[in-house]
Amino acid sequence: MKKRRLTAAAVATACLLTLTLAGCGGTDDIKSAREPLAVSQAFGQESVWVQYNENDAIEKDGEIDRILVFDGNGNVTAYQCNGATFADLNGLSDDEIVEMAKEQDKEIFDTKRQDALDSTSKAIERMQSIYDTLKEEYDSGTYTSGLRGSALSDLSSADVEQLTSIYSQVLSDLESTLNAANDGQTATESATYQEPQAQPYTLHIETDSTGNNTQSETISFDAPSYSFYKVQVDDEEQTPADVLTWGIKGSSTEAGDAIRNESIELFSPVNKQTVYDMTFAGFSGLATIVNDDHAGFTLDTPDTEGIEVD
Repeated sequence: MKKRRLTAAAVATACLLTLTLAGCGGTDDIKSAREPLAVSQAFGQESVWVQYNENDAIEKDGEIDRILVFDGNGNVTAYQCNGATFADLNGLSDDEIVEMAKEQDKEIFDTKRQDALDSTSKAIERMQSIYDTLKEEYDSGTYTSGLRGSALSDLSSADVEQLTSIYSQVLSDLESTLNAANDGQTATESATYQEPQAQPYTLHIETDSTGNNTQSETISFDAPSYSFYKVQVDDEEQTPADVLTWGIKGSSTEAGDAIRNESIELFSPVNKQTVYDMTFAGFSGLATIVNDDHAGFTLDTPDTEGIEVD
């Protein structure tokens, strides 16, 4: 395996090459290239790209998953979008698109956080109510929910002992679940939004069967992941008696890592697409706004300096 990591020096070289091609007029820059720009040249410039589902078309109602902002120094900042479409970009400058991306990214954080808080709060309230009922029955020795209409006096001492054991286990499980839920809720309540920061990216080429031509190229980078502890009760009609038999019907989601690695596989470039007054060019799943006469983009070749191959 050949490993050529995209270093700062390599990025600087790519940027220098781009600037040399462009000249003072900048006619070969990211928006107005007269010759197809390779991936490393394109991402080596300051630019704003939109990530969308690779199976979808670039159209006015097409949803945008992320907005990626390249700083021209080998770094990219990833913002999550909250229902943004290609139409929402019409008439916006790159700076305005970035501002929209920042707002949407925070909306994603706030929405997921509030959803986790609401769901967990509801689940805690329900579980606490069941716990309190069963604990009262256990302490008093009445076992009403466990008897299901039978009389305690009809049970043998062995049956009562078994019922006591069931109550003890269910209460212990419920207490553990409630403690975890309350701890998770506290952590979610204290969580604050942190704006995404620029992260280094790497490029990787997969060659075809000959090993001499690029089949696909992948960009990888770290991006924020807004995940919170969440509990939900699937059956809100569950009674204490049901819980004694089946346990709580619900699910919990642990809070995930704040940052996770993302990869976007770039295959052949797509034809330019027009949406309102905008012209998009790029790859399946990743596009940027360009001038109408833009020459398009191309994948890097396996001998491109600074890129990991196979």
